[in-house]
Amino acid sequence: MWQLPSLRLTRTVIFLISYGIVNFACSAPLVHIGASSYSILGQSSLILSAEMRAKGPLGDDGRRHPAKTKWDLQWRFKHKELSARCGVDSVQVSLGITHTKPVWRNKSDASQSLIDRWDKFERALLAIQRQHEDLAMRAAQEIEDSVLDVTPQKTCEELETMVGAIVRNLKEKYRALKIDYESSTDYGRRMGLSLM
Repeated sequence: MWQLPSLRLTRTVIFLISYGIVNFACSAPLVHIGASSYSILGQSSLILSAEMRAKGPLGDDGRRHPAKTKWDLQWRFKHKELSARCGVDSVQVSLGITHTKPVWRNKSDASQSLIDRWDKFERALLAIQRQHEDLAMRAAQEIEDSVLDVTPQKTCEELETMVGAIVRNLKEKYRALKIDYESSTDYGRRMGLSLM
């Protein structure tokens, strides 16, 4: 049981290093990856698919899907006065990622061919989750980098307005990229997230 949090921490550290987020001159985005699930039962692809359509998480399109990755970015920054100007002193970005997926409760009673199909489904799901994590990590890093790059302004109010606009635009950019990804893959179905 103690290995699961350790695995998540290791995975987060690997993400931080592989995406170049570890920078000792500034703070790195804080990342938390969580999971939730819902139970499904069945002994055929048709029944399992119907269970996922009935119980799966709602997508941004208002329909239920087999799985969903949701992420949320929070940020804050501190400013400092430099030669009668106001500049960014530090920034902290927090990223929360939650994966929701089905758990097949009576898998042990199933035929080997259905289990093989389910295993393929789960591999596709893992690949899709990694794509979402990659996009979220890029968003967190770009927000942090962009805020740190803001030039000092005449007043701290001007700085806050500028930083707020930059972050809003970047969040919108990555929200649109997430929607495009989900649409282009039909919420993962074109990448194997289907039992049919």
